[in-house]
Parts: sequence; C-alpha cells; structure tokens
Amino acid sequence: ARRRPDVDVTMIRAANVVGPHVSSPLTNYFRLPVIPRVLGFDPRLQLLHEDDLMRVLCHAATTGVPGTFNVAGDGVMTLSQAVRRLGTPSVSLPRFAVGRLGSIMRQARVSDFSPEQLGFLTYGRGVDTTRMRTVLGFEPQFTTAETFADFCQSVAPAVREGAGRA
Repeated sequence: ARRRPDVDVTMIRAANVVGPHVSSPLTNYFRLPVIPRVLGFDPRLQLLHEDDLMRVLCHAATTGVPGTFNVAGDGVMTLSQAVRRLGTPSVSLPRFAVGRLGSIMRQARVSDFSPEQLGFLTYGRGVDTTRMRTVLGFEPQFTTAETFADFCQSVAPAVREGAGRA
C-alpha cells in the first residue's frame, strides 16, 4: 500500500474463527474431552462465525474500501461460559502446568496448543469493531454467543459421549 498508493489495500483482522466446519487450534481445544483451564483466569473471548468470515472477505474484495479493519461478532463471552455451554468437564491448573500439558499434547499431535494459544486462553482478547461498521460497512450476521452456539451443535454430542465414558 505504501509503494502503490494507486492500489486500494484492505486488511481484515479477524477474531478467532469458529464454526461447525472449522478445524483450528481453538476449535480443537474445545473438542478435547476435558478442557484444561488456567487457574485464576477467565478470559473474555470474541469470536467470528465461519460464514461471516466468508461474507466479509467477499465484501472487502468487492467494495474496495481501503484500510485495516477488526472483524468480530458482537459481544464477548468468558471461557467458563463457553465450557458450560459445551457441557464439557474442565480442570483448572496453574499456568505452568497448562503450558506443560500443551507441550505434551503438541508433541503427541493431539492438539496444536502453542504458547500463543496459552496466552489467549489466559488473558483473552477483544477488539473494537466500530470501523468495521462505519467505514467498511459490514455487519456480521452472528454474535459471539450465536457463533459459539452454532459450533456447540456440531461438537456437543461427541464430547458428551466421551465425557460419559470417564
């Protein structure tokens, strides 16, 4: 964009994308039979539905509005709320233990539990989406809560089966 001021560049900074068809470190984390949590922390999560990601990419490509835009569904939820909505058991561990467990899961190829994901699951993240609406002219169809509810419909039965065997 700096070298070519004649070209419109639009950068989309999407919140964590979740949906029934998404396979990511975060969705894999929520699919674990027991969810490890960092003791003493309840991070705030802001999510973007997979359908809204496709819609905003098409919108950005066709409208030609230059700039950088945070994109996320309205509202936030805490990790404890997400775990309750899934109906999955969780265990709170000291941060170093969750980090060590993540390292073991990564080596065993069970989960892509990276140091970045540990930070996210400790402190959370939320973004201001004002420019998404006012300048880009985009409105997500799903709120954060609706996004997670749609994801839960695809995950909950398998998770509950695994939890019932324990």
